[in-house]
Amino acid sequence: MDSFYYFGYASNLDTTTLEGRLQTKPLKIGIGILPHYGFRFNHPNQDGSARANIVPSENESVYGLVFEIKKEDMVYFLTSEPGYDLVEKEIFTKKGRLNALVFISTETREGLFPKEEYWKVILKGGKESGIPETYLAQVINRVGKI
Repeated sequence: MDSFYYFGYASNLDTTTLEGRLQTKPLKIGIGILPHYGFRFNHPNQDGSARANIVPSENESVYGLVFEIKKEDMVYFLTSEPGYDLVEKEIFTKKGRLNALVFISTETREGLFPKEEYWKVILKGGKESGIPETYLAQVINRVGKI
C-alpha cells in the first residue's frame, strides 16, 4: 500500500501544522469519530506541560480528522511523538468505517496543564475543520486554567 490513514485529534487538527511536518501534502478525508475514548491533557511533555492524549472511556468519543498519508511520511509518525504508541483503531466517518493510525500514550500524569499556544492550535484547527462546537468546548474545559 502506498498510503495509510491517520486520525489526528490534537495539534494536527490544524491542517497547516500537519502539512508543515510532512514531505507530501496529506489528503484530508474528513471528520472522524473514535468511540469509547476520551480526550485528555495528561501526557507529560519534556518541558513539564501537558500534551493531548486519548484514554479508554466507555461513554465518550473523540472527534478528529482523518487524513490519507503517503507511505514515505511514515518516518515522521514513527519519530515525532516520544512517549506515544502509534496504534490502529477503527474510526467512524461519513463514508463509513476505516482503520487509521492514532497516537495514544500510556505515559500519563494528572495535574498537568497544556501551554496556551498548544491548546489554541487545537481549538483553531478544530473550528476550521468543522469539529462540533460542543466537543471543542469540552476540550477547552480540560485545559484547567480557564
